[in-house]
Amino acid sequence: MIKQMLLTALALLSFAASGKEQHARWLDNTFRIDPSVKEVTLFIEREAPSVPVVLIKPDGSKLYYQRHPDNVSWASTDKRDVITLWQPQPGPWQATGKIAGEHAITLLSVFHLQLDALPNRVFQNEVIQLNGQLAYKNTTLDANYYLDGLSLKALLYAENPQNQDAFSRAPVELGTFKDNGTGADAIPGDGIMTAEVIFDALPGDYLFQAEVSNGVLARYVQHTLLLYPQPVRARFTTPDSERNWRIELETDSDVLADSLVVTGELINPLEQSVTISGQGTSIALPAARQPGNYRWQGKAYVTTMDGREIQIKLKDQVVRVVAPLPEPFAGSAAQTPPAPLWQQWWLWAALALVVISAVAGLWWRKRRKQPK
Repeated sequence: MIKQMLLTALALLSFAASGKEQHARWLDNTFRIDPSVKEVTLFIEREAPSVPVVLIKPDGSKLYYQRHPDNVSWASTDKRDVITLWQPQPGPWQATGKIAGEHAITLLSVFHLQLDALPNRVFQNEVIQLNGQLAYKNTTLDANYYLDGLSLKALLYAENPQNQDAFSRAPVELGTFKDNGTGADAIPGDGIMTAEVIFDALPGDYLFQAEVSNGVLARYVQHTLLLYPQPVRARFTTPDSERNWRIELETDSDVLADSLVVTGELINPLEQSVTISGQGTSIALPAARQPGNYRWQGKAYVTTMDGREIQIKLKDQVVRVVAPLPEPFAGSAAQTPPAPLWQQWWLWAALALVVISAVAGLWWRKRRKQPK
């Protein structure tokens, strides 16, 4: 037994020097923790299904999944225990339960989260692809094993929350990292988690944080961030008499306007979608024949003054297009409403002349019939 523990201690020293996770054959599932170890995580594979193991400390006391002190974090599935010990008691430890095989206990000491560095200047609504990985020294941990059940999120915290309302103090979730080969992730299960992060927040000072956790394993990186105003903005013109219209783009001095490329999707009131793409600050759109709401979403690709290629998510917009005014029928003249009767003097004069003539005629005929 003493010889086996000595071999175990030597194995731990070799493990610490090599920077690799420790897979070893433990006698009676017993392992030794060196006094220099300040934190250690145990991955214990069990026969499925089975209940969590029981850990026996060097002093003979026991740790249970349902009952353990604050310096222990414990997550369990039907076939695995993930246990992190902070300031663990040095000496021989033992795990009891339906442990699967001779190499079912893995000890992992200090590990950390690695994340791509952000650019020096980040713009509002800029889209940045970031990669993160959980590593021990310079070794990326196997995602299929260590990252099972882990989630990695990128968050923005307001730098001066005392000046913000309750909603502004809540962190803004920028994106979720995945290692499943979907979205921005290139290779599934390679240990590299990827996210397309959109900095959808107002310009200002923030604390950027990326955290990976499954309730036991938890690591994060963070640093302050100044978010600059969005350097590209889009507006829609009003359709002309031929129903032609355009997207007009405005750029700031932070970017080169002649490098601008825009792609997006325009959906008409009939829910018909058309892909839009173009270069420059004025882009023609398909004629707006159908009145109603047009929905737009798109991105702008542009070069900054310092030569960095960036992409900006343009603001989603709903544009209301009204129907054109009806044109008058060909050959029909606009009719003017008749003037009031009191303004029609010529009509009254003609009527008076007719009446006088009729009276005069009657008088003349009557006079001729009188005897002489």
